[in-house]
Amino acid sequence: MTEPGVRKPRPVPPGATIGVVAPSGPVPPEALEAGLERLHQWGYRTVVGDAVLQQRGYLAGPDERRAEDFNRMWADPAVDAVLCARGGYGAMRILNRIDWEQVRRNPKFFCGFSDITALHLAMEREAGLVTFHGPMVAAFGGAVGYNAAGLRRALMETGPLGEIPWPDPAEAGAPRSLTIRPGVAEGRLIGGNLTLIVSLLGTRWEPDFTGRIVLLEDVDEAPYRVDRMLVQLLLAGKLQRAAGIVFGDSPTCLQGPPGRPPLALPEVLSELLGPLGIPVLYGFPCGHGPHLATLPLGVHARLDAEAGTLTILEPAVES
Repeated sequence: MTEPGVRKPRPVPPGATIGVVAPSGPVPPEALEAGLERLHQWGYRTVVGDAVLQQRGYLAGPDERRAEDFNRMWADPAVDAVLCARGGYGAMRILNRIDWEQVRRNPKFFCGFSDITALHLAMEREAGLVTFHGPMVAAFGGAVGYNAAGLRRALMETGPLGEIPWPDPAEAGAPRSLTIRPGVAEGRLIGGNLTLIVSLLGTRWEPDFTGRIVLLEDVDEAPYRVDRMLVQLLLAGKLQRAAGIVFGDSPTCLQGPPGRPPLALPEVLSELLGPLGIPVLYGFPCGHGPHLATLPLGVHARLDAEAGTLTILEPAVES
């Protein structure tokens, strides 16, 4: 089922070495240590980039240092996988500094989300690489077991991940599915953070959603701002080409600020995405809620918006 031009990383069994980078914002040292300890408990060795604990305002050190870390991890044959320490802002600033030929020559497991969307989209466009939208090292050390279990399985699993499980509804903050428009669609998964997707329009890394299942999510954006970004994608003719849309659990985007006329996020999604005539699901555990699934971008998946399921149909790694 793998399409021509798609590159898949190798699985990452215990004993492998994981490189940790911070392409975006500064990393809390205590959170980093907790995440590294979790990886060590799973049997991995770790190498931490030089810029990971640096800070330049809202960035994890200067652009050139963050890019150097990234390039070094991809060039080092001893590093088997690359995980991001956290998101924030700044990944877009290093896209022009990345050695894309190294990425093409060395397909490795790569995981992160939020601001890391810029790298996911660029890596698919530049290298055809399957990457993983999922937890980051400085965020999953003390995270709920759901997040850690999903990442661990993705690192080691050689077969298709199958239907992605939902968290236990009894857990605090567990998301609930909301069908915006029912239906079933299949296509290769693409996407990530809505703000980053919109920010890459007009660049060489602008995504193509034709025939794809599009993952969207965001944080701290009022519904009217989500509205504006979705309208921009619609005016650009992007979402009309999609096979289906899964909008991740985004609890801080559900309502607008006090004093602004109310229009909740589900209403925005229904009004703007419902008329597309494709399946649309809101609330999947792949956003900025406490529960975060690990999802392989670039592989075939099936979305059933009425059942609230997302099923990964092909292996995400080359065994």
